[in-house]
Order: sequence, then C-alpha cells, then structure tokens
Amino acid sequence: MIMDKIWSENKFVDLSVNCLLFLVGVNFMHYGQLFLPLICLILFIDNKLQFRVNSPIVFVILCLFGVSFYGFSYQLGFYSVMGFTLPMAYYIGSNLRKKDTESVRKVIYLLALSMATHVILNSVYELIVHELNGFLYSSSHYDIWTRQKKTSTMIAIDLDILIACLYFLLVHEKDRRAKAICISFFVLGMSYLIIIGRRTQTILLMMVLLGSFLYESLYLKTINKKQSRTFIWIIAAVLAIFLAGFLFYFFDLFGMQLIMEEFRIVQKLKESLIGDQRFEALFQFISLMPGYLFGGQKISGILELEAHNFWLDVYDFAGIVPLILISIYSIYCLMIMIKIIRNDKTYGPFVLLTLGVLICLFVQLNLEPAMTGASVFVIVSLIICTLLEGLVHE
Repeated sequence: MIMDKIWSENKFVDLSVNCLLFLVGVNFMHYGQLFLPLICLILFIDNKLQFRVNSPIVFVILCLFGVSFYGFSYQLGFYSVMGFTLPMAYYIGSNLRKKDTESVRKVIYLLALSMATHVILNSVYELIVHELNGFLYSSSHYDIWTRQKKTSTMIAIDLDILIACLYFLLVHEKDRRAKAICISFFVLGMSYLIIIGRRTQTILLMMVLLGSFLYESLYLKTINKKQSRTFIWIIAAVLAIFLAGFLFYFFDLFGMQLIMEEFRIVQKLKESLIGDQRFEALFQFISLMPGYLFGGQKISGILELEAHNFWLDVYDFAGIVPLILISIYSIYCLMIMIKIIRNDKTYGPFVLLTLGVLICLFVQLNLEPAMTGASVFVIVSLIICTLLEGLVHE
C-alpha cells in the first residue's frame, strides 16, 4: 500500500524517468549510458520489485549478446561493455508505464529532441571555437562534452530520430506546441548539418518524407487533396532548388562556381560524383569475413577503415556469435514494425511515425558505424523498438 501511494499514484516516476531519458539522449557529459542502470532501478521499484519485460526470450537473447560481445572483444576496453547496455535499454522500453500510441509518441519525441539538443549544443560550441568564418568552412567539429574533435558523421546521426518523426509532425501531429518545438529543433540542427556538409541526413530526410507520402497516398489512401497538393509543392520546391544549384555550379552562372565551392557540402557532393569508395570497401570487408570468425578488429585493421555498417562492425569487433544474436533481434524488430505499419485500422496515423523510424534505422545502421561511434543512437533506437513491441503485445 505504501509503495502504491509513493510511486504509482503520482507523476514522480514519469518525471524522473523522462528527465533521465533526456540526459541519455543528450549524452550528458559524455556519460549518457551511465543513467541507464538508474532508470532500470526506478522502474524496478515502480513494479513493486517484480522483474518484467515484453518477452523474456528476447531479453535473454540481448543478454547473451552482451556476454558474447564482451567475451570476444575483451581487449577493446569501453566498447566491449557496450553490449550490456542493450538489455538495459530493452528493460526500460518494456517498463515505461503507459503503452498506448499517444504515450509512445511522446517518448519518441522526447528522445528525438534530446539527441537533437546535442547537435545544437555542438554547433554552438563550434561557433564559439571557430567564430563565424570557421563555423561555415571548417572541417573540424567538436563534441561539447569532451571538447574533442569529432567526425561530422557521429555528430549528425543524433538528428536522425527527429528526421524520422518529421512527416508525422508536419501532416498528422495535432499538438501545436509539440509540432512547433520539434520543427524548430529540426531547423536549427539541420541548418548546422548542411553548413558542415552532411549529405546523408539530406538524403534521409527526402526518403522519410517521400516514402511516407507515397505510402499514405497509394496504400493507406488517407491523405486529403489539400495535404497532397501542399506536399507535392514542397517536394517540387526542394527539387527546383537542387536543380538551380546544379545549373549555377555546372555552367558557372554569374561566377557562382567559385563561391559555391567554398561550402563544405558542395565539396563533398563533388567528391561523391568523382567516386565514393565506401561500397567497394564494403565488398572487400565481406570478402574477408570467413577468415576472421571471432572478431578482434582484424578486418578493419587490414582495410584501415570500418565497415560503416552496424552488423558488420559487430562482427568485426566480436565475431559471428554476437552477430547471429543481434541479427535475430533485428529481424524480430523488423517484424514488429511491419505488423504495426500494416495495421492502420488499429494504430491509425501512428503507422507513419513507425514507418519513418523504420526508414531511419534501416538507412543509418547500414551506412554509419553506429556501434563504434554512436552508441547512444543504438540505445535510443532499441528503446523505441521495445516501445513499439509493447504496443503489439498490448
């Protein structure tokens, strides 16, 4: 009775967990993962000291992943411990108290905003370090917590969850305050990423918007003519801007080529046209896999680069056992998301938010070294996947 009165009849648990989740997403002081055990403890007490997860089998798979990842990559220090954060993330996602689409949506927004806040804080710190001219043209970027240089890839990935929410926010979100806050954070973060030359987030944004629009228009058929016309005009305007930029650059209209080449994103797009060796390196990585079944970063050592793929990086670090375990979980998550996306009669417009998350995770986990450089992104993604699983279980 006392436990019920203290924990379950007020908002203390929700407020505490939300604050701690925000600190995880923003990777506060570069130790965001350390808040996970505290969140787990609060939720365990809230459950009256009873252990509960969505699926015990899935939890065991993630625990075995953590043990095998640690066992086979013991020489890699900090990264070897990361495997144990995934079962904690699963426990947290399983025990957030309300399991309806509105509550899940709010938690996704919270996590998206917290990670976007990290991007914005990094941009402010870089502006202070380099001043305006350096902010525009420098290729050196910094993490605000460590004050150390960080690649643009690892900075930019923190905006991806917010990008995944954008179509739902623009078309279906009815809470004007939530919409205004999220879109404002997106504009600030995306502006910085464009300035520092990030291509992937621009492509991801187009994929989420276009993919969600086509799915709603052609399959769900729930979008009205006004929304459809507005969205088509937005896409047309964006394409027109890209086409105009290409023409001004290619034909050097009004001497714009020299001016545009000063911008980092134009330099990187030019590099892509000359030749991106990422896919060639990926095929080389795969060809070397049979010879190194037990990890140890042997393949990345030979090629002198990472695979830029979540599952292949797991294999490179710790070998085939954790790869099999995390692949089983990945397939399970995919099935959960597809079940939600196809069941629009039950979940309504929420399926489009799930579709955005699916596109985001599929693209980024296949293109970026998330396991080695963006562990918070992996943790947040797993919490979101577990929340979606909870909806299906309910």
